[in-house]
Amino acid sequence: MNAVPPDLPRVRLTAAWARVTVVAWIVVMAGLIAVVVTGRNVGKPAWWIGPESNPTLFVLWVVPFVLPLWTILLAFRSSRFVPIIGVIASVVIAGFAAGDIVDSPGVALLEGVIALGGLCIALATFAGLERR
Repeated sequence: MNAVPPDLPRVRLTAAWARVTVVAWIVVMAGLIAVVVTGRNVGKPAWWIGPESNPTLFVLWVVPFVLPLWTILLAFRSSRFVPIIGVIASVVIAGFAAGDIVDSPGVALLEGVIALGGLCIALATFAGLERR
């Protein structure tokens, strides 16, 4: 008796949701760039960027963009992990926003709104998963 277990259904992101996710996370990253550049220009830089006279390490500049970029790359592959990485990315962005509350509350508010938008799209992306 040779019992072979059935193949597990594959879960993946639909093509339409993958496109929506890519565009949304590009908008999230563009929003972060706009907020950070504006905050630095008005003299209230984000803590992870620092003032022009004493900038922080370049590695910190890149950290808030790594997970959104990873989400975009996974969306191109229609991976089932896109919503999970998206939620983690938005939580990380919210953590960076929390660090700005004391020194630059306006920047923190905008970063928080961007993180909330990223969380909304990440949660909505769960609807784009399909079994094949």
